[in-house]
Amino acid sequence: MEKLPADGSAIGIVWYLEADYDALLKLFIDPSNFYRSFLQWQDAAEQGRKRYIREGKIVVKAYIDPKTFAAWCDANGCKLDANGRTQFANQEAYRVVMEAHKHS
Repeated sequence: MEKLPADGSAIGIVWYLEADYDALLKLFIDPSNFYRSFLQWQDAAEQGRKRYIREGKIVVKAYIDPKTFAAWCDANGCKLDANGRTQFANQEAYRVVMEAHKHS
């Protein structure tokens, strides 16, 4: 992992595997917010990730698994929507930062 900024901040961004994309679109309650194809989504997501990196931010890819995400949302009081995905990504970024600080 890259060296963390002095303030320990990182940005979590939701990330998907190509094999999971269609299953996730069926799972989410807001599928109209998505690109029709994984490759379209991936191109846009990579552009966003690279922009954050250029701004000097640490970016954590928060992979969403269609087999476990609904249970995570349930356990954390989230819906299967953009807000739930954002909460998941933020929690993953926090976890990665805390783990990195334990090993530094």
